[in-house]
Amino acid sequence: MTKKGFLSVKLITIILSWVLAILFAYSINAQAYEIDPEIDACIRTNAPKLTTIESIRLTSAGRMFEDEKVLSAKIYWKYNDSEGTSNLLAIFDEPDDIFGTRLLFLEKKTANEIYLYMPALFKVRRITSDNISSSMYGMDFSYEDLQWMYKLLSTAVSEQRPDAIINGKAMHVFAVIPQQGKGSKYEKIFSYFDKKTCVIRKVEFYEQGDKLSKVLSTEPDQIKKADGILVPHKFLMRDLNKGSETELTVISISVDPPVSDSLFDPAQLKEHRGIN
Repeated sequence: MTKKGFLSVKLITIILSWVLAILFAYSINAQAYEIDPEIDACIRTNAPKLTTIESIRLTSAGRMFEDEKVLSAKIYWKYNDSEGTSNLLAIFDEPDDIFGTRLLFLEKKTANEIYLYMPALFKVRRITSDNISSSMYGMDFSYEDLQWMYKLLSTAVSEQRPDAIINGKAMHVFAVIPQQGKGSKYEKIFSYFDKKTCVIRKVEFYEQGDKLSKVLSTEPDQIKKADGILVPHKFLMRDLNKGSETELTVISISVDPPVSDSLFDPAQLKEHRGIN
């Protein structure tokens, strides 16, 4: 396995927006407010209740890539209503050298757990907090970015901020401050939701020292209805430090289908074959 890291993906929410979870944002110096119940309810209308199954494709380009790089996976996500936590399993089918690789995220009240199974080694390894900021297969998504996208970091402190305007559109703005000691590379994360549709439109990731590191945006004309909710089907992650970008496309999605709890058992990672 190369030093490019083990997997790079990205993708979607729960509780406050389907694709990007309770990421909030605007100015760390701006006045903070409690989340407006009406805004919270609006955002929840575009969130799955318990589960999603989706197929995604990531395409990276930029100065760090000589050629276009493609990664595809099937994502299983499930929310545990009694615990207020969620789990995610990503099964990769492209490129060929990582076919069958499985990445498992388990959200915990104390510290989240990440497991990686590589068929070539027939071994399950634990990803530590020291490595959560590593790029996944050389793409612009880190393990931590994937957790944010699928609402797996609910322990962060979130705040509503004053509204903002982006490209002439009014936005609800939220800020999240990752807990120290959790291995996060980010000092703060701002997220922007369209006030008209309550769909996520932009996320800004700031490193220590108030340095804007990455920007994740959605394509307005690629926001489509899926099983009754509005879902962004195309995202663009730009790494401002590397001058590269990764496009994430949702090929297909099923909202609230049956998903077995056994998929999220680390002891079963080696055995999952032919999952639908």
